[in-house]
Amino acid sequence: MNKQRVERQGPLVTKIVEGEPIRVGARELVPLVRVTTYARRRAHVGSGRLSGQGWGFVHLRPVAIVERSVAGKRRLPIRDKTAQMISGFVLAAIIILLLLALAARMVRK
Repeated sequence: MNKQRVERQGPLVTKIVEGEPIRVGARELVPLVRVTTYARRRAHVGSGRLSGQGWGFVHLRPVAIVERSVAGKRRLPIRDKTAQMISGFVLAAIIILLLLALAARMVRK
């Protein structure tokens, strides 16, 4: 059975979900996934009419793999190198934009 750790902040819910174990030889590998959900619901009851609407999203992100063996239990984190690189590129683009805006302002004066 899956184990969960839940954090709630209004309609935003974050869970760390432990997946089904995978047996590899004498070891057991258990994936850990962060599940973030956001849901909004609204209903209106008026004279002669009833309406409702709702929307939401779900984001899944692998966090780690837990390795269980005779020697013990260890957690192997999963790092998203692509997301780290894209974040670096976005930060560099913002810094270059600010420097160019500053240079343009100095040239005008």
